[in-house]
Amino acid sequence: MRRAAFIFGVFAVAASVAAGQPNPVPEEPAQDRPAPEPEKPPAPAQEPRRAPRSEIFLDRPHKFLSRRVEDYARKLDDFLSDPNRAYDSTGSTLQIRGYVTFFEGGHTEGKADVRANVSLPNTEDRLKLIVQRGLEAGTQTAAERDIRNVVESTQAAAPAAVQDNNYYLGLKALLAEVFSVTLSAEGGAKFGQPVDPYIRLRAFRDFVLSQWAIRVSETPLWKRSEGSSAASEIAMLRPINDEWQLRLTTKATWRSTTNYFDLAQIGSLYFTPGRRTVYTFELGAFAPSDRSLNQSVYSVTLRARRQLYQDWLYLEVTPQVLYPETNGFRPANSLMLHIETLFGDRYLQP
Repeated sequence: MRRAAFIFGVFAVAASVAAGQPNPVPEEPAQDRPAPEPEKPPAPAQEPRRAPRSEIFLDRPHKFLSRRVEDYARKLDDFLSDPNRAYDSTGSTLQIRGYVTFFEGGHTEGKADVRANVSLPNTEDRLKLIVQRGLEAGTQTAAERDIRNVVESTQAAAPAAVQDNNYYLGLKALLAEVFSVTLSAEGGAKFGQPVDPYIRLRAFRDFVLSQWAIRVSETPLWKRSEGSSAASEIAMLRPINDEWQLRLTTKATWRSTTNYFDLAQIGSLYFTPGRRTVYTFELGAFAPSDRSLNQSVYSVTLRARRQLYQDWLYLEVTPQVLYPETNGFRPANSLMLHIETLFGDRYLQP
């Protein structure tokens, strides 16, 4: 009995010890354990991308020259206050021109001209109030403007001269800019009686080709008293160096009243010896597309423009010789003196 009790006690102690310890879990074989992932080496520093040779030798010089040509064109047009470019300019501008023309034989004539482009508030320069003398004068070149003034005074017929001295009030809206083409529309009427409404559309694009700054424009116009017209123009400006620039302008204007085109070809050479002076030598040819009409006019013009004070007061001296076909191509000499004053935010000194 004692021996049985002893054996039973040993088994009881062994069972209590086994119950107090967790059951051992067999270890997985070493070959079944996943191997630790090796640490990835740090990514090498990326070298800066080298520009391809085509960009170095072609794109970069092209961009530089394009910007330079655009700067030349913009500065020259701003200095000359070209009527065509002034019409398309941004911001508000008031231009007052007074000029006196001296003709052969002692005849003298003086005139004044006012043109205003006023941006309406809260429209982000997309809506303007336009005041102008003569509708087509707003989109004429400086050469056409001077030809018109002289031709009206001498009573000689010329295709480029539109004898319209009335003032017009209009509202111009910038419609859109699509594929670098700027589209605008304008509507208004003549001051005074009878009321003469008009509608004008305009589309133009500026771009650079090689070393030429080019503007292509189309300007349809409808006026109740004169019907419809459309002016197509290509102007090309090329800087020769820092002092000399060349501009070629081709223009064709169709009018329903005549049913033919008035053609103009103008070549201009600009010389800018300093920041405040520009000399322009121009050769112009004006003719109708209907060659049965003897209305051709050729012009030789020298224009000297001087900045008298800051960038808003200018003096311009323009000797000119016209050769009208109606006068047997005999020369008609004239001398014009212009005083021009400009107003607007851009002309305020800081």
